[in-house]
Parts: sequence; structure tokens; C-alpha cells
Amino acid sequence: MATTPKTIRPKDRDTIIQALGAGVVPRLGLQHIQVGRAQEVAALLKDIERIGDSASTFRFIIGEYGAGKTFFLNLIRAIALEKKLVTVHADLGPYHRLHATGGQARSLYAETIKNLATRNKPDGGTLESVVEVFITKAKDEAEKAGKKPEVIIQSKLAALREHTGGFDFTSVIAAYLRGSESGNDELKSAAIR
Repeated sequence: MATTPKTIRPKDRDTIIQALGAGVVPRLGLQHIQVGRAQEVAALLKDIERIGDSASTFRFIIGEYGAGKTFFLNLIRAIALEKKLVTVHADLGPYHRLHATGGQARSLYAETIKNLATRNKPDGGTLESVVEVFITKAKDEAEKAGKKPEVIIQSKLAALREHTGGFDFTSVIAAYLRGSESGNDELKSAAIR
């Protein structure tokens, strides 16, 4: 039985051709050129479904140079973004470590947050947008419930306060809300930093 070929969007087509011409992994349209790795993709698709159901997962992708790690990660990231999930990523290395005394762990965290991406901003740098959406939804919920937005935000973030840095994180989000409500862009910017 013949299947109708899918049309590739011009943006995806151009991105694929330019990236491959430059010898790098394309950021968009990877599903059009991906072959093999069916079991790995299926396993990570299950992870994506679980995440969509409010679960969590964590994976390391390990392989030799040129084995396709970056391609594979970009493919899975693209699928997650299409499902309207937020993604983060970072490569581990001498300057980006999980545990270190010379600032490498902080550098890894900074790189991860810099790479925070959404469907609308797949190249990263979307932390402020994510916080804005969270604040806007909290304001809407507060208005419907007849409560202050701070109360809604504190209740949504209550579970985070138990973790290391959680209290500080909720304080930063509250500061961003204050900056948003008062039109203080300096306070909002400081909260995002």
C-alpha cells in the first residue's frame, strides 16, 4: 500500500540543507532525514509521554565521537518541542560538570538555563517567556478564585521549597511578579538573572 509523502515545510527544508552543507546537525526537520535508531527513539518517546503526564525522566546519551549523539538529541528535542514541552540541554565537559569546586557546576547550570527552549523559541533563551506564562496563568487563576496572585504562586511552588534552593527560587518568582505588576523592568531582569 502506497503512502502519501509528507510535505516538508520550506523553513525546515532550508534549515536542513544549510546545516548539512555546513557539516552540522540541523536544528529543525530532523524527522525528515532520520533513519535507524527506532528502539532508542521509541524509548525516549515513552519518556516524553510520561513527562507530558507530569512525570520526570533523566537520560545520559553516551557514545564515540561521530556516533550521532548530537543528531539523536536534537531529534528527540524537536519531538518534545512539537509536543509543547519545554526542553533543556547541556554537554558535560571540563568546564561543565555536575560536581566540582571551581565553578564548573554553576557553569553547567548556567549553560542548561541558557539552552531552555520552547516550541516558539527552539534555540533557547526562553526562561523569561516561561516565567511570564507561569505568572500570567497564576494571575488568571487568582482572578477566578478571588485570591492574590502571590497566594496562587506560593501554593503552586510549595513543593519546591523543600528542596535545596527552593525557597530562594520561590522568592525570585515572587520578585518577578512584583516587578511585573509595578512595571519595574529592572526588578524583573534581576529576578531572571
